[in-house]
Amino acid sequence: MEWFTNWWEGLELFGQILACAAIPATVLLVLQTLFLLLGGADGHDADHDIGHGGGHEVDLDLDSSPELEHDAHDVAHSTDGLRIFTVRGFVAFFAVGGWTGLAVWDGTRSEALTLGCAVALGTAALVFAAFAIKWMLKLQDSGNIDPRNAIASMATVYIPIPPARAESGRVTLLLQERYVEMEAVTDSERTLKTGETVQVVGVVGKGTLITRPIK
Repeated sequence: MEWFTNWWEGLELFGQILACAAIPATVLLVLQTLFLLLGGADGHDADHDIGHGGGHEVDLDLDSSPELEHDAHDVAHSTDGLRIFTVRGFVAFFAVGGWTGLAVWDGTRSEALTLGCAVALGTAALVFAAFAIKWMLKLQDSGNIDPRNAIASMATVYIPIPPARAESGRVTLLLQERYVEMEAVTDSERTLKTGETVQVVGVVGKGTLITRPIK
């Protein structure tokens, strides 16, 4: 590890700060990519929190009233939007921005130029990640996935789901032997937090899942 020590000491404090952002973010980016690839290839091993519930009442909610049609319109609108600020987006921002900054810093030793280039390239990576996620979701939609097949399944909250269908969040789950990420809302009176296991109890709009907490 002598090479790493020499490299680290040669960065100076400003470069070391950039490295502290770039290295962990790169590791997370690689792990996220591997997890997605493994999930797509062998979905039943992708997430130990994913399973099927039994004995719970299922509410198939498919726009059966004017109020639900209004909710479906709002949820569908958010589904069509582009989510910029996501976990994957920020990971890409720090990974690309950090390594870009290190490269510029090594050649110029200009903090202003380094920060400018790092932020610019990091932001580009963040936006690219948002478009990539949206593209993957479109592939899911075109892959003959029926959201109704998710009813009674267990999912894991990825982006927090606000209470009372105020807004949509996102969940990950195994659906038709594929590990997918989908929009989700809840009728619960509390926010469903990231990492929490929930049950899918219905579908509304263009494939937005209705979820409820297990506990």
